[in-house]
Amino acid sequence: MDSPRIVLVRHGRPEWNTGVWIRGHELAGHIRGRDLAPIDPTFPPSDELKELARTSDLIVASTLRRSYESAELLAPDAPITVDALFREVFTPTAFTSGVRLPAKLWGGMARLRWLAGWSPGVESYREAKLRADQAATTLDALSEQRGNVLLAAHGIMNGLIARSLRKNGWKGPFLRGRRYWSFMIYEKSRSVGR
Repeated sequence: MDSPRIVLVRHGRPEWNTGVWIRGHELAGHIRGRDLAPIDPTFPPSDELKELARTSDLIVASTLRRSYESAELLAPDAPITVDALFREVFTPTAFTSGVRLPAKLWGGMARLRWLAGWSPGVESYREAKLRADQAATTLDALSEQRGNVLLAAHGIMNGLIARSLRKNGWKGPFLRGRRYWSFMIYEKSRSVGR
């Protein structure tokens, strides 16, 4: 029997302009708009990724639109399990500044501050790691029950889940893909009873 696999996919590109300039206090609205945006149909997944989805026994996604729409695009005829456990780590947005900077810069500064312990109104880095451990345990159990699992989710959460999977005996890449539609494949040898 082949080793089961878990594929962690970063969602497709949202139809949202991330190149705009905003004031720091506008970051929450900018992120909310991105979270509500549909997936850009002009930026499709690779054939290799579509094949991984086609040969998966279970498709899972987070509750954020860009995640479950990506799963639907990858596996249009398959039932999709949607669970908030796999959602992206929310970015803290408690800036009060009126200074206009690129939205990506505000988002990057917020994420760096989050990594350093700043988490007003969102889960902390430590809490996100605990959720990722739970998500990895859930994916492991789903793989045990169903076989090959594909998760269409998010960059940072996928990276945290991957780290937890590796701690639990799954083999796969150490670095997460940062591009839309990037993916990582993890495999685990199942022990055979005597």
